[in-house]
Amino acid sequence: MAPPFYVPLLYLYPNHDDNNNNIRDLVENRAPLLKLSLSKALSTYYPLAGSTGQGLHDPLTVRCNDEGALFLQARMMSSPLASIVDDEARLRLLFPDDLAFRSTTALSTPLVVQITSFECGGMALAVCASHKVLDMSSFCSFVNHWASSTAAGDRIEQVPVRFDLAALFPPVDVEVTKTFDPPNVETVCRRFAFGGSSIGKLKAMMRRHGIENPTRVEAVLALVCSSAISAADSSSRSRPGSAFLTQAVNLRPRLTSPPSITTSSIGNLSSIFAMLIEAGAEMDLVSFVSTIRRVKTEYFETCSAEYSRGEDFRSFIVESTKVFRDAGSSEEVAAAEPRVYISSSWCNFPVYEADFGWGKPVRVTTAAQELKDTIVLLDTKDGDGVEALVCLEEREMAAFQCDKMVLAFADINNQGS
Repeated sequence: MAPPFYVPLLYLYPNHDDNNNNIRDLVENRAPLLKLSLSKALSTYYPLAGSTGQGLHDPLTVRCNDEGALFLQARMMSSPLASIVDDEARLRLLFPDDLAFRSTTALSTPLVVQITSFECGGMALAVCASHKVLDMSSFCSFVNHWASSTAAGDRIEQVPVRFDLAALFPPVDVEVTKTFDPPNVETVCRRFAFGGSSIGKLKAMMRRHGIENPTRVEAVLALVCSSAISAADSSSRSRPGSAFLTQAVNLRPRLTSPPSITTSSIGNLSSIFAMLIEAGAEMDLVSFVSTIRRVKTEYFETCSAEYSRGEDFRSFIVESTKVFRDAGSSEEVAAAEPRVYISSSWCNFPVYEADFGWGKPVRVTTAAQELKDTIVLLDTKDGDGVEALVCLEEREMAAFQCDKMVLAFADINNQGS
């Protein structure tokens, strides 16, 4: 069920050494150190050193043949790291060419790493890993294990890692969704920062209307998606149609009955829940977050119950996508050409814990993508805010940026380009 593309994350590390005489040595010594520690980490996370995609007849198979990962080095010596931390155009240059969110069939390796050194001694680390091999939980486990190994050298103890998900949930040959072929339109991808204080005000407004303890993700996702739908309706020349919101979820915290699933279980253990916004439905922000919570709660409760009963869990995962799959088969819904908003929250994953021995990253972010109607949420460094990466049709983005709720709660000065 995992999409066949590279998931990209970018870690930005400033230079905390004030001795300018050591910068050249610092830059030159990091690459061999990272290569050595990566090779050791790959002996534990061995599927990442295998082959998949290009040249294989079975795209669902990872051939564990120790071919290794692709390790790239670059330099950006004309600019200090601090000058590009918030420069979206130049941040794109720090990812391996054309791999971020691209199909994994382009290469045979599931893992591509690029380090970029700066004249100030700072470093950018871009990691692109196949979603067919890792979900975000496993992605963080791998990078943080690699970081700890680098910082501690030979002193670190081996972390228990289990590749047992296929035994618990064997692959099933089923068409989970119809092929989603988005329209060929010009899209714009921009970032919107929601600071902790703004989210606090947003949550307080929701509590006043009866929403108990809304989370950061619920609040921001409801605002972004409801505003995106309003922007689409206002910029459309036709009658507003139905819309789906899908959200990817990590199932590990929900599967607590034996056999217990933890972060040491490496692979893909994620699914999606979907909610339908019917054409013409009056849904304000509070109603939107209430519906998200209801659908999500029902999904997780059923998920835990099905798993604890020991029944065929795969059937539940496939069935849970039924509302999404029905978008292509229901004549009534299909006639309305429903929009599909694909959201994924990477909040609350330990992306800022990756310390290779020179401190934690000053920023962790991802690459802009071109797929229409996508929303990716990430933590800000302080853990209180949320960074939303939103990709919309060009004319819809123009309306989205002028939405009164977006203007009220988002930091439009950090939206990028």
